[in-house]
Amino acid sequence: MKLATLKDSTRDGRLVVVSKDLTRCSEVGHIARTLQAALDDWAYVGPRLERVAEGVETGAQPTIRFHEHDAASPLPRAFASSLGGYFSAPRDPLNISSGEAQVEARAVVILDDFLTDADASSNGPQVALVMLAATVSANGGDTAFSPVAVTRDELENLSLHLTINGNPVSDSSKSGAGSSIDDIAIPAPNRSLGAGSIVITGLDGVQTTVRAGDTFRLESNDRTGHSIFGAIERKTASAG
Repeated sequence: MKLATLKDSTRDGRLVVVSKDLTRCSEVGHIARTLQAALDDWAYVGPRLERVAEGVETGAQPTIRFHEHDAASPLPRAFASSLGGYFSAPRDPLNISSGEAQVEARAVVILDDFLTDADASSNGPQVALVMLAATVSANGGDTAFSPVAVTRDELENLSLHLTINGNPVSDSSKSGAGSSIDDIAIPAPNRSLGAGSIVITGLDGVQTTVRAGDTFRLESNDRTGHSIFGAIERKTASAG
């Protein structure tokens, strides 16, 4: 299942279910208006959203066109995150106050706090969704997430494709360094992490430097070359 948040006049946007090819989406305000609301009751809401996702693929569910430029980060703000509390949209421009800044690209997970009997021994919340993150060390740190967050069953492996001005910085799938989805896990079970918490995974990230005027793009493709999460693509400019 793939989920996104479309921008609107509210801080948290509105939740949609997105087709596997990222071309269509279905509004699900009757189930959960926001992703945080869905995560707060994931045991009940998650299966309902999965049924919508099935309908999107079969044509049984009404859809509208999905445009990545209309998407906020899937969670525009988070109650618990080491990456900050408010997040930029994946296509927002970025002002750099100094001549250059560091970009760190990595995979992150969003947690729910629903424990099944099988999960009970883990003594903590579970991974609900996976997404990409790009944090820029400018203006105190600016993080954007991929347009779409996905459930783990959407992933066979996970590799990062980072380019600056169209030139590759990293393409781990071509080097054979893509990480198995089995490697995605919560670093340490912690009861203080509840629904909607964003946690950095143990998967290797990528770091590089951007300068004012650069455009960087981060995405991850499946084995057929199709984008899994959509792309974080941000044009940088000098704040001065």
